[in-house]
Amino acid sequence: MEEAFRINQRKSRKARNDVSVQGTNDSSILSKVSMVKLGYFVDIFLREFVDKDVRRSPSINRGYYIRMKALEYAFDMFYSTYDQREVQIVNLGAGFDATWFRLDEERKQRTHFIDIDFPEVMKRKLALIEVRSRLSEQFEPIHTFGSLDNFAVTNEKYSLIGVDMRDSLTLNTLLQTVKVDETKPTLLISEVVLTYMGRSSCNRVIQWILDFFQECILCTYEQVLPDDGFGQVMVAHFSKLGSPLKCIHQYPTSESQVQRYTHLGFDLSLCVNMHDFYRNYLSPEEHNRIDLLEPFDEIEEWQTKCAHYILLFGLKTPMNVSKQWFDQMTRDFRSIIHVKKEDLTSNHHQTFNDDQLKIDLQFEPYPTMMTYAQRFGHQSILVNEKYVWTIGGFGTVDGRHRRLKTIEVLNIDNGDIQRLDNHLLGECVFHTCHVSGNLILAFFGRKSPGILNSCTSIDINTLEISNFNEDENFLRRWRHCSCYIQQTDKIIIFGGKIDTSKSTNDTLCLQPNGALIPSQFSQVKPIARNSARLNTYKHFAILTGGLLDNDEPTNEIWLLDTSQNLMTWVLFQTTGHIIPRYSHSADIIDDTLWLLGGINAHEHRPPGLCKINLITGEAIEYIIPSACGEQPIILYNHETIVLNKTTFLILGGGGNCFSFGALINQPMTLKFDHLVN
Repeated sequence: MEEAFRINQRKSRKARNDVSVQGTNDSSILSKVSMVKLGYFVDIFLREFVDKDVRRSPSINRGYYIRMKALEYAFDMFYSTYDQREVQIVNLGAGFDATWFRLDEERKQRTHFIDIDFPEVMKRKLALIEVRSRLSEQFEPIHTFGSLDNFAVTNEKYSLIGVDMRDSLTLNTLLQTVKVDETKPTLLISEVVLTYMGRSSCNRVIQWILDFFQECILCTYEQVLPDDGFGQVMVAHFSKLGSPLKCIHQYPTSESQVQRYTHLGFDLSLCVNMHDFYRNYLSPEEHNRIDLLEPFDEIEEWQTKCAHYILLFGLKTPMNVSKQWFDQMTRDFRSIIHVKKEDLTSNHHQTFNDDQLKIDLQFEPYPTMMTYAQRFGHQSILVNEKYVWTIGGFGTVDGRHRRLKTIEVLNIDNGDIQRLDNHLLGECVFHTCHVSGNLILAFFGRKSPGILNSCTSIDINTLEISNFNEDENFLRRWRHCSCYIQQTDKIIIFGGKIDTSKSTNDTLCLQPNGALIPSQFSQVKPIARNSARLNTYKHFAILTGGLLDNDEPTNEIWLLDTSQNLMTWVLFQTTGHIIPRYSHSADIIDDTLWLLGGINAHEHRPPGLCKINLITGEAIEYIIPSACGEQPIILYNHETIVLNKTTFLILGGGGNCFSFGALINQPMTLKFDHLVN
């Protein structure tokens, strides 16, 4: 009885999981239609598979756009490799995908295209095809086969098979009934499908592919990197939906994935992540086209999302085909991860250089009387050595994500918090702030990507708001950086974005009250960037990191000497490795520059804590945890307050994690006393 009960429990869990996995098709097709409707990708047939339109956020539209472009790349590679030959495409877990309908006539004529998914999904798809004239005029079944709940329909160019693909015996039978030829070159597509299976089930499907087809290429598009903050939110999201990513922890990286596929029997396995795909395969013209489709400023979220998805190919093909495929991907991308079959026995494995040292660093929750700084893209500044004023940024109000007007004031002595709403300060994000007497000066920033702010002063005592520097000669910007230099009594502002696709390297010099100081700067200077940091060191302004206009981060450190009439920029020379980054925080304590967090989508883990000696130039990178206690953390667009020479108070930061939910950090501290000497 007990054993029968356990078996029934397992069957029940499996059935619930299967239903949840099928539900991902409905969400996915709506997102694809949203993306197509806005002009990201051309597919006139997808709309036929939904009854209503929804408009997704720009980041979700972009995510599904890059997914479609990745699969388009796979199809184009396959058809060019097997030019003018008869081929087969097997779409595993096809859902309501409309690829066959949008194939051009030349490709249709030499392709047998087979969509496979659960019977319930394929029945719904077939029913929609029958009632939508745009679809039915292209597909009229001439053969139908059925066995219990499983079935297949075909017109001998396009086939739909309803079966659980883990049932290889039934699948083989249905493939034979629709006349799939195991000798023809075959491309198999797994678009976020195999990752929902347990490792043994998934590996059995892969083994079935290798056993059934004599010459084949398996293309998978799925998630990696489950252990950083974004990855933890991603994994938790799918678990909450009842469709957990069952293989991601066994194969968490690109390297482990290609080794797995080659170990299972492919001659060559190779992959590229979507950040590399977008940056290096798609043209600048295509980037510009996408940028113009809708306002978009979530570059951190976009690059992080792309870094967590890969396009992987496993090839069981003649040597000349494998070489052609490898050579083409080597030309198309900055770097590909690959493992050949012979590498498994030659002790040749691709590894990544890890320049971050693993030490004992821990984030600790910072106790406050109520929630504080639940926002990102804000400014937090220390006033009178005791009060932290947090101004602007994005956060959540009444369950909605929006730009914030409320000013929050934290007493760091007792954790008391005041929320100030009785002011006229408008919405402002990606601005900078400095204290000047009894005023807080807020420089630039934006409301929406198309509406930029001027400069505003806030009276600390009365909360009176005044605008200044509204002259058109002031180049308005956001994602810039600034600092106040006490030795020369100057405020320096550098760089930032001036529109959604362009940054500047313009430098401003201001009096402490915000008035412009006409200044001359050296011809040698940093190139345009945004999301960098500017700090004070003696009479220097020190510029670190930033995102260049080619959307690549930099690790440059520049010094601006503000002590002369002609202010000169000099590139600071360092030894040791500094990870390029942007949207980080930076602080200088004595003669040491500390960089914390930020974004670099090329790395296997987010940038950690970097220690740079400003006298010797020596730099050391340290790994930081990806959680504070049980809470995942995402360290970008945050603020740091130096509590003492060995402790940072970290406020806010994080953001939306694609369609997986938002993660904004709770206040926390990082102690690093053992790194000071």
